[in-house]
Amino acid sequence: MDHEYSISGRLWVDNAESVLQGSDCREYAIGDIVFLLSIATANEIQIVLKDKSKAVSISDNKISVCCAELSRRFACRVRMEKLHEEYGNANVFNGGSDYEVVSADRFVCEYENGREIAFSKQSV
Repeated sequence: MDHEYSISGRLWVDNAESVLQGSDCREYAIGDIVFLLSIATANEIQIVLKDKSKAVSISDNKISVCCAELSRRFACRVRMEKLHEEYGNANVFNGGSDYEVVSADRFVCEYENGREIAFSKQSV
């Protein structure tokens, strides 16, 4: 079985270009975690983990701390998600098998101006 981890998110702002000061993409570090921020739409900034291999070692609590920090720093609403997908053989109707996601865990948190407004953890 293979495991894949990812961390991503969004910032909702009035003017994404002015928030990123005209830059198309910028780095933002919180402790030893570095995020890349880039303009998604006029009012949204996409957040991705710079070093995707670190996603496996970043706890849900640390993601909440980062989400709260980003929402305070940019005075906006921020949503972050950590996804863990486990891949394996799944039976197919005709008797064969496919290598696909057989289980997934998702952690989601959302903060606005440093205050938690949503939190969920689910397994599918």
